[in-house]
Amino acid sequence: MIGDDLTLQKFGRNFPKGAVLFRDGELNKEMYVIHNGKVKITKQIGEAEKTLAVLGSGDFLGEMATLLDKPRSATAEVVEDSLLIVIEPHTFGNMIITNTNIALKIIKKLAGRLLEANEKIESLMLRDNMSRIVHILMRMAETGGIKDGNCIRVGITPMELAHEAGIDVHAVKGLMERLSQANIVTLEEKAINIKGLHKLKFLDFLEIEKGSGKI
Repeated sequence: MIGDDLTLQKFGRNFPKGAVLFRDGELNKEMYVIHNGKVKITKQIGEAEKTLAVLGSGDFLGEMATLLDKPRSATAEVVEDSLLIVIEPHTFGNMIITNTNIALKIIKKLAGRLLEANEKIESLMLRDNMSRIVHILMRMAETGGIKDGNCIRVGITPMELAHEAGIDVHAVKGLMERLSQANIVTLEEKAINIKGLHKLKFLDFLEIEKGSGKI
């Protein structure tokens, strides 16, 4: 995004693996652009730490706290030695005003986050628990699932799925057991393998149509 030599000389900083850029709730306001390396974004949910994203070269983070003057909403940790561009709020504001490419990338990033939020709201509006679970699994399979033979592997635990759906974890485990008995999914310690994606798609369609009153 902004990786020219002059910018790197002025704003570039090296961070070792394990360095924490900011923690959830902190008030620092810098934005970071990853020139090379990787940064993990996590959030503590109950007793578990959930990985929200792993960002790489060309990605940026921290812009929401910079733009809105709000505390950090997650924790960012460097997971391999990285060269990052560190931008203060005043400098960031000037870049937005003077560089339309940067402004456009920020708008696209925020639009993507809004779309993700809308999808989560849509799943929460579904009336029954199975509808929510099926809808979330479909979304995750389509956007971040890893194909493994005839299965699609989704990296989420029952506890994380319960948090995502707003459902008690014991209820989620019961629902996953039903899907397992129907030969639609198999469960791992930290992942769910979707065996019958076509079945899950049809079940998702039926649940949405039922929820909208069409069937």
